[in-house]
Amino acid sequence: MTDSTSIKNLLEHQQASDEMLAMSVEELDQILRLQQAIFSQVASNIACIDVLSALCHMAEKLLPNSVASVMLRDDQTGLLNVLVAPSVPQVGIDALTGLVPGPGGGSCGNAVMRNEPVFVRDTFTDPRWEDLRQLAIDFNLCACWSMPIRNNDGKVIGSFALSSFENRSPSGFHTRLLDVGASMVNIVLAKQSQEEAMEEQRQQLITALEFDSLTALPNQAKLKMELDLCIAEQSLLLVNLDNFRFINTAYGPEFGDQFLCKVAELLTQQFPDAELHRINADEFALYYRETVDLQQQIEAFKKYLFSQSVQIDNQSFSITFTAGGAIGRRSLLEHAVQAMSQAKARGKNQYHIYNAELDEPDQTLRRQYISWNAKLHNALNDGRVTPFFQGIRDNATGLIVSYEALVRLEVDGAFFTPYHFLNAARLSGLLPTITRVVVDKGLAKIAGTNLTLSINITEDDLLQEFLEEYLTEKTAEYDVDPQQIVLEILEGISATGKNNHIAQLSRLKQLGYKLAIDDFGTEYSNFERIVELHVDIVKIDAKYIKHIDTDSKSYEITRAIVFFARNAGIKTVAEFVHNEAVQHVVESLGIDFSQGYLFSEPSPDLPMSSND
Repeated sequence: MTDSTSIKNLLEHQQASDEMLAMSVEELDQILRLQQAIFSQVASNIACIDVLSALCHMAEKLLPNSVASVMLRDDQTGLLNVLVAPSVPQVGIDALTGLVPGPGGGSCGNAVMRNEPVFVRDTFTDPRWEDLRQLAIDFNLCACWSMPIRNNDGKVIGSFALSSFENRSPSGFHTRLLDVGASMVNIVLAKQSQEEAMEEQRQQLITALEFDSLTALPNQAKLKMELDLCIAEQSLLLVNLDNFRFINTAYGPEFGDQFLCKVAELLTQQFPDAELHRINADEFALYYRETVDLQQQIEAFKKYLFSQSVQIDNQSFSITFTAGGAIGRRSLLEHAVQAMSQAKARGKNQYHIYNAELDEPDQTLRRQYISWNAKLHNALNDGRVTPFFQGIRDNATGLIVSYEALVRLEVDGAFFTPYHFLNAARLSGLLPTITRVVVDKGLAKIAGTNLTLSINITEDDLLQEFLEEYLTEKTAEYDVDPQQIVLEILEGISATGKNNHIAQLSRLKQLGYKLAIDDFGTEYSNFERIVELHVDIVKIDAKYIKHIDTDSKSYEITRAIVFFARNAGIKTVAEFVHNEAVQHVVESLGIDFSQGYLFSEPSPDLPMSSND
């Protein structure tokens, strides 16, 4: 430093250092008591600002007729701002905001710029206060001594200053006071920084424990914590993606992760009022802190998914889900899991809402499932799964020339209907295997005849996409014309089936197979989709036919279905025709065919024809 200001500052600093050597024992004791007081507050975890304010007040008492301040340098802008100055009015603090360190920036601006103490005896004339002259005049700051605050690396981070209302230079005691004060400020700020770093680490740990690393959603542990605090009626819906493992296997785990993130984004958009959690690999939870209509939420989402697909890397995926929900105050997650199990027991793309009266664990039912699962596997291995045939009467001719293949399972000479083993078949993934058995044995029965055979097709069959190839193979093997085969699909599959399902059905139709909608009127009644698929037959659900002779509502619904079908050129079948009164109404409505015990009971044998 060669300029006059630097030389002046150096001489002042040297003079202060010399005076500091002449400190009295009492003055040294005052410095020691200040340090002890500050360390005591730091040890007591008093807030940083409060500790620094106390430091300023103690320093002011040791220099009467003065004010103390701490300024910090902004790492981004390099400007100085007041951190604490408890005795300075707000207007003074505002005037110092954004102080530029520099030759005219006052004692603090110079101390920070030069990284050395600056002691100004007369602020009204000293050039180092050129930029702050008016401030000195307005607040009668006659003298100002500033000590740079350095961090543990020696970098200047701010200043600790004493501003006096009279012109004077610091004594050795006051120089020591400033030096100790600046060190105390660094210690307090360092502790705060350490605490903030520890808090950040704690939050990161909490995040790792309570949030999913892939989607950043709260996880199952977080959900359980929130549910433990549940004191009011709330709602929980678990959503499990159907067949996600196929995507993960076909495209790889990295693509599977992208898929899950996309699904998480979709759920967030479609359920804005719910708190979304990821609780398993392909399972999410929608948590409502109030009671909501879960069935309505599910149905709306199903409707959305039918018309939308998930887009990833220019590839389109249609998804279905299985859901379980519960409403209540206690054991919400357990009940939702139980409901999910109920839904999965019915197959894919199903849902269930917990009902305490109906859904309490039933060990007997679980044992029955295990038993039927074993029986089903053994029967398939032994060839004891077989079709029974029920005739379908042509109401115009009175002849039975068509049959439906109804699967039966033989155990110890007794035959059991799907009522007993259907859930076991679904959960075991054996429905497509059963369909293959029925196709093979059914086509063998009608080989060499002109009879028509109806075969039930499940959604699992369409998901596995084997029907085209297998039917082509078997019709060739038994020399059966595809037009002799009617593929019966449930109304729900036709109404809400995925795009690939509809494409398969359309191709089967083009190959000559006929399409029938089974149990029509039980689900969505999507007439537009029926026309789109060029359905040949509509089978009116048994619940409308069973009491059609006595129930006016059933009669009117059936009449509407028949009216639609006739105008669309679609044949109709009445299911569960069990007496003459029902058959009389069926014929009066112009229904084309009748099926039921009145004309034909299911039998393992297949007559070539039959009349009334």
